Amino acid sequence: MSSRKDLDYYFYPESLAVIGASTNPYKAGYQIVKNMLDYGFAGKVYPVNPKETEVLGLPCYPTLNDIPGNLDLIVIAVPSPNVKSVMKEAALRGGIKAAIVVAAGFAETKVPELVEQEKEIVAIAHQAGIRVFGPNCVGIQNTRNNLDTTIEPPVVKTQGDISVITQSGAMGGITLLFMEEQPTPLGFAKWAHVGNMSDVDILEILEYYGEDQDTQVVGMYMEGIRDGQRFLDIASKVTKEKPVIILKVGRSEIGSRAAASHTGALAGSDKIYDAAFAKCGVTRVDHIEELVDVAKGFSMQPLPYGNRVCILTEAGGPGIVAVDQLGFAKNAQLACISAEGREKLEACLPSMASICHPDGYIDITAAAMSEHHVDALKIVLDEPEVDSVILITVPPTFLPPVELAQSLLPTLRAAKKPVFVCFLAGKWCDEANTLLEVNGIPTFKMPGQAVRVVDKMIERKKYLDKISQREGSAANA
Repeated sequence: MSSRKDLDYYFYPESLAVIGASTNPYKAGYQIVKNMLDYGFAGKVYPVNPKETEVLGLPCYPTLNDIPGNLDLIVIAVPSPNVKSVMKEAALRGGIKAAIVVAAGFAETKVPELVEQEKEIVAIAHQAGIRVFGPNCVGIQNTRNNLDTTIEPPVVKTQGDISVITQSGAMGGITLLFMEEQPTPLGFAKWAHVGNMSDVDILEILEYYGEDQDTQVVGMYMEGIRDGQRFLDIASKVTKEKPVIILKVGRSEIGSRAAASHTGALAGSDKIYDAAFAKCGVTRVDHIEELVDVAKGFSMQPLPYGNRVCILTEAGGPGIVAVDQLGFAKNAQLACISAEGREKLEACLPSMASICHPDGYIDITAAAMSEHHVDALKIVLDEPEVDSVILITVPPTFLPPVELAQSLLPTLRAAKKPVFVCFLAGKWCDEANTLLEVNGIPTFKMPGQAVRVVDKMIERKKYLDKISQREGSAANA
């Protein structure tokens, strides 16, 4: 079987069993069954526990052998000493294609007997044709069929085109929570926590997401990989088609040791990872909020054609913050505004506006009304030397943020260049930010966030241009 078909049994099971299903709300086996019912999972759910007859209104089966019909996926939510016997039972039943092992206490402990026990469990599974997620793993979410095998904090299953891979259930859950708390919840397609990677690993999932039509952006929390060449091969293939954003931890020596102790992954030299990411076109970020910001940018806006950024601001201080941050950017630089463009700006803006001091930075001042924002945005978007725009405003009391957002929307929606909006700040601008994001315009709480996103998107455009040139040269050789 191809890896594509193998992982389909995880993400698109027609039936699944929860071994260790429970009526106790404090047990994982209760929460997993509850998820399936609450979210309306499209397939069949079979609780398994010899001590129960019913779990959350579903009939509970004593053993796997008592379940009628086909069974694609099993979620093993029993204590670690019992996992091996459950896997033997699954092997004897036959027909099961995939297993998620929730329990910790295996290879990640570095205890030789427990390392060996994990190997034995996987060997039993493979002999029966069963793939294994985990152990030390909470599994899968898929918004297309309302599948959720996890015990993560609940989030609204908003459908979107971002898929997440994580080596930490907690960090993966936090990612979804940050995505949910955006002005408009940032939807996702799939989510996977790999745990100890005794069998299925992050690279197999990355490859799967690369082929997945529902996934257009991949976000990953990484602690380490075991096969560098395989990573380069798979990531290089996927990044040609889709952005892959990675938060790689263990950058310091002590952090590297902590990462290695978590799942048993090989953390390795951070410089090696930096070089590998650059070589295969991975977008590296430094913290979880940045991962979400950059994923939002890729999901909601087109790539800029080049690296020239216009900063258009109604407020001097936040505008200077943006320019300052741009000065530290690796790829972005301030755009050049033509003489004709400057004349147009002078003609439509308040007399105290500061135009191109420095070039590419336009402060329309707090005297600006909605029409000034709109006219200035249209002018800079028409400039041939402008590839993207960061629009910053701190609407004063006489300029209601929602009114301003409504005025800007036609221009923002019609823009062929990416525009990143900062309406500052807090509750005063919440409704306006929601309005913009409902209409596909990404917003950011602070200018620095927008600058980092623009810089990462320019980085990806440069990588794709390099790939295109290389393939063009090869075709002409």
